[in-house]
Amino acid sequence: MRSKGLNFTFSGSLKSLMLFIAFGLIVIVNIVPILWGLKTSIMSPSDIFSYPPKLFNFEASFEHYIRIFNGGYFQTFLNSIFYCVASIIFGLFLGLLAAYGFDRFSFRLKKPMFYLVVFCIPLSIGSSALIIPNYLYMSELGFLNEWYTLPILYTAYNLPMAIWIIKSGVETIPVEVDEAATIDGASRSYIIFGMMSVLCRPALAAAALFIFLGAWNEFILSSIMINSPNLRPVQLAIYQYLGFFGQEWGPLTAAASAAIIPSIIVFTFLGRMLISGLTAGSVKS
Repeated sequence: MRSKGLNFTFSGSLKSLMLFIAFGLIVIVNIVPILWGLKTSIMSPSDIFSYPPKLFNFEASFEHYIRIFNGGYFQTFLNSIFYCVASIIFGLFLGLLAAYGFDRFSFRLKKPMFYLVVFCIPLSIGSSALIIPNYLYMSELGFLNEWYTLPILYTAYNLPMAIWIIKSGVETIPVEVDEAATIDGASRSYIIFGMMSVLCRPALAAAALFIFLGAWNEFILSSIMINSPNLRPVQLAIYQYLGFFGQEWGPLTAAASAAIIPSIIVFTFLGRMLISGLTAGSVKS
């Protein structure tokens, strides 16, 4: 009996060790390129191409950051922030309306319509297949190369996910709350935007985070829909350092490193609500 217990304990410890090693390798594979990029961004051009590579014995310099911000990078940074904020506002507004309607109202084909809008159409039709139709449609409307072009597209692309996340939060709010507010004289608009926007904060935060990531990291749509240098997002600014005759590794890594900062800030403030927002509605009372 003792040997079986020892074997069981040993096998359990071995499994834990293997999992620890596997997760450690995953962390290393994902963290090392980021750290290497940060290191390269503060190295001089001569140190970047030195052989053997210098890991620590180099003189730190911020010349690449100064160069990119003097070259208009800050404007693209502000453009991306504006596109993300506008997409989040529109996405949460429409997502909350749709989520509340799907959860609170009864109408014919409600469930099939919900799964069709949220899952079937977005998953069956890839985003790449919609690029040319969207380009032609936006061109016919005269919406190309405008400040509102990308927020409209980002909202449309991320709205199904926002509806699904917010609906899971609305489901956790009892219908009696709506009925009590109606008896007290509250309008439907106040119930949706005054009450649900407060009671569903974790779900709204999770949806806002997904919209932000989708808008901030997007590249293909912006490269096709936007031509004006004054309207380019930060991802296009990073791409310009991938030259035809070679890469400018110093400015490239500096621009990419600076682009990580907003994501870190957003995750810092909204990360705590992410899990609760995604798991809302998973347990029925």
